[in-house]
Amino acid sequence: MSDHDVVIHLRRCEGNVPATRAGLALAGRLRAHVLGLHVVAMSTAAFVSPEAVAVQVNETSHLLEEARQRAPWWQQQLDQAGLEGSFEVVQGDPVDALCHAARWSDLVVTERPISNPDAPTGWGIASRTVFGTSTPVVVVPEAAQVDKVGEHILVAWNASREAALAIHGAMPLLRLADKVTVLEGEPTPSPLGLDNLPKLDLRAWLQRRGINAEFQPFNPGKDHGPAVLEAANKADAGLIVLGAWGQSRITELVLGGVTRYLFQQSNLPLLVAH
Repeated sequence: MSDHDVVIHLRRCEGNVPATRAGLALAGRLRAHVLGLHVVAMSTAAFVSPEAVAVQVNETSHLLEEARQRAPWWQQQLDQAGLEGSFEVVQGDPVDALCHAARWSDLVVTERPISNPDAPTGWGIASRTVFGTSTPVVVVPEAAQVDKVGEHILVAWNASREAALAIHGAMPLLRLADKVTVLEGEPTPSPLGLDNLPKLDLRAWLQRRGINAEFQPFNPGKDHGPAVLEAANKADAGLIVLGAWGQSRITELVLGGVTRYLFQQSNLPLLVAH
């Protein structure tokens, strides 16, 4: 019996995909039940009229059948990982499907394409899934290193709402990690000032939950994204936990931001929440 459910977005139903490997590794640490979800996407143009939907469904029916034939491959992946799970192929919008499945799951794992991305950072499947679900999402860049995912977790902390949500979502993995490092940055400003808010001692809060994290001061000034990634690689971390899109998506797209940089440049999986 498992207390956790993990959804892995199988953008590609084939072996040696980093997102699939990372998802299975994290599910293995949690002893989770795993849903492998493949979505045959429908073009948005198909929804112009009922007739267009019918044509699109007919044209993609062979893709559905081909994908469903991959069920034995997925079962082999589960068997090799010593996990229980299921395989489902649906047709429609990947974000809608992932957000729907996330409602009864504890973690969603999805791939962030690097070469020829499906949309600009902030509007792709990974980003829109983070915005569309309250479940934490592990975003795995297409070329990410996943051999040590979950062993040493680096947390980017700035006392923001998004960072707190990410830590809450990562708690089962933080408890199982061999090592946890917290980059303790400057708190995000409050309209009323920090003195008017309750104080949080994150070190004590984590210790009460059985997590003895190593805290490092983090104040790079500018270019926080590159600094977070550099610190994670220097520490030999396998997973970065951070709040996503602390600024608005428009602001980050125009001016840049930590989320945008890491989604584009990270060589490590990112557990994020918004």
